[in-house]
Parts: sequence; structure tokens; C-alpha cells
Amino acid sequence: MRPILVQMANTKWTTQAVHLACALARDTHKQVIMLRLNRVEHISYLGSELGDVPLTHLEYTHLQNYQGIAEAYGVEMDWMQIQCYAPMAALIEAAAYLGSAAAFVRVSKAPLRFVYQIRLWFLDRRFGAHGCQLYTLDYPRAVDIERTPSITVHPVKV
Repeated sequence: MRPILVQMANTKWTTQAVHLACALARDTHKQVIMLRLNRVEHISYLGSELGDVPLTHLEYTHLQNYQGIAEAYGVEMDWMQIQCYAPMAALIEAAAYLGSAAAFVRVSKAPLRFVYQIRLWFLDRRFGAHGCQLYTLDYPRAVDIERTPSITVHPVKV
């Protein structure tokens, strides 16, 4: 069974991602895995106790809330944490290792929109190479305005 991976980021973003991931998991009969990244300050700390940072009380509480959301959707949820020096590379490796069907990832914003679009394109290709669908909740994907169907709804006067 190919799980759905959700990166643990800030609470608001992660809660929204968990709801979407659980809805997807329920419809596709998959498991959700929460991924906590322990970013190390120096690459030599990888694999050592210096890179192990236990969950804080607040993180543990949030994790319990995410578990409650999964239970409400009727979805199995598990969590894991990994040490990393480069978070985006670690997310791609985790998705490949787990054989994830989908990944909800928080992509850092860039001062220029085209830089963000390049990051998205790169990540989408890397996740796609492992058969994993990338989902982000930050900026909408680039959309061709001329080809987007739209309608205008006017209120009815009674």
C-alpha cells in the first residue's frame, strides 16, 4: 500500500494538509504518514545524537490533534521523523523510500514568483520520477487565464 506523506510544518498549514490528505486517503484506501524533519546545523551531525531532537510538548499535542482528524476520516495515520541537512531533498528521499503515492509539502516562498515556480517545477519532476503526486497549499499553480473557464453570477433582485 502506497501511503500519503504529509510534511509537518506550521500548525495552520499542516492542519489543512492533514484534512486534504485524509480525504484523499479515505477515497483511495491509503495510509497517511506525518513526516517531521529534524534539520541539523552541520552535515556531520547527521546520524548522531546531536541531530536527534525529541518532540516538544506542543508538537506532541499537534500530532495528537492530527491523529484525531485522521480518526474522524476513518484513516490510519502513522508518523516518522528523519534528520536532514537539506529539507527538500529529504522529503523527496522519504517519499521514494516509502513509495508514497502523494506528498503534501510546504514549499518555501521566494521573493520572486518565477523562482517559486522553478522550485515547484523541480520538485514536481523529482516527486513525479518516483511516481509520487506533489501537493502544495501555498501559491496556486501557474494557470493560463485565457483558457480558464469562468462565469459571472449576478444576484437576483426580488
